[in-house]
Amino acid sequence: MFLLRKRSIAIFLISFFIELFHAPKRKKQIDHIDPLFFAGTWFFKDYRGHNHKIEIGPDLKLSIDGEDLSVKVSSVKKYEVSYVDRYGYTLEIRANEARPTKFYDESDNNTYDLYPNMETL
Repeated sequence: MFLLRKRSIAIFLISFFIELFHAPKRKKQIDHIDPLFFAGTWFFKDYRGHNHKIEIGPDLKLSIDGEDLSVKVSSVKKYEVSYVDRYGYTLEIRANEARPTKFYDESDNNTYDLYPNMETL
């Protein structure tokens, strides 16, 4: 009986000190993501040298060269929007602090620089 009591006290003390020195987990800070940050018209030149226009609506609707793509938004992060097209390929718009800067197309495995106007291509 005495050993059981000693053991219970030892277990209690060990668990007490573990809880005392265990750092509490910080809650993950959720950033407010503004879809208007990505909205606008952007231009890029593909690997063949053809110029293309990407339009992103305030509802994150995506169209390339005026053609409405059947894409679904798969994830939205602070500086990235990912889409999945009807064939299962991923399309990503990546940004910096100021504006969208990159367009990734998984179907041809290329990343293109985005420009705000056609003259900078």
